[in-house]
Amino acid sequence: MADDRTTYNNFELLVGRHRGLIRRLCWWRSSGDESLCDDLVQECYLAMWEHYGTLRPDVTKLQEAAWVVWQCRSVFSHHDREPGNAGTHIRIDRMMFNIADDDVRAPRDVAETLDELATLLTPDEQRLFALMRQDLTDLEIAERLGLKTRTIREHQRAIIEKLRQHTYNQTFKHSNNQ
Repeated sequence: MADDRTTYNNFELLVGRHRGLIRRLCWWRSSGDESLCDDLVQECYLAMWEHYGTLRPDVTKLQEAAWVVWQCRSVFSHHDREPGNAGTHIRIDRMMFNIADDDVRAPRDVAETLDELATLLTPDEQRLFALMRQDLTDLEIAERLGLKTRTIREHQRAIIEKLRQHTYNQTFKHSNNQ
């Protein structure tokens, strides 16, 4: 019984740390529809609870946030497959860098940053990254590349983690040099 309570408390802490991120992701996905946003938030919490056992206890904060994003993304993908839900797609630039909708940076600046980051990728990763930036669904990307959806998701995770790690390293390195 104590283990169940500890698990629940740890999950509560996880949700507390990422509540804002989850809400922003759902808000973007719902295109500002408050009711749909609330529904998606609840579905994300349920998915996270259902898959909480897959989150390793020794992950970094960045890895933990990535896990939360992928749980939400799974909910969005499921939501999009339901009849009558066209679903908007989270822009890769906003998902990777947590750029707020009211951010004053020009889209061109974000695009240039993503273009620079793309040079860090292998040619195959660059092709996939270009399709990700077009807001295609995983299924659409898989069909274009002739791969399975699961393979696409695995490669997307690896690409995003690679770029996040580079961005983190550059930020950390830059802040230490000041």
